[in-house]
Amino acid sequence: MPADWQTPLALLVVAAAAIGLLAPALRRLRSGRGGGGCASGGEGCGCGSVKKQLRVK
Repeated sequence: MPADWQTPLALLVVAAAAIGLLAPALRRLRSGRGGGGCASGGEGCGCGSVKKQLRVK
């Protein structure tokens, strides 16, 4: 084993962590559940969400 075995191991650990974080995010983005803005349900920050939040009783 070479004396500099930590560098490839560290790169492998960082790559595995990056894949572990990015894969679910990309999967969510492709399925349409990813972006939603500030309102729940994927509506975004448009007029509909503002009107729902400011509804007067």
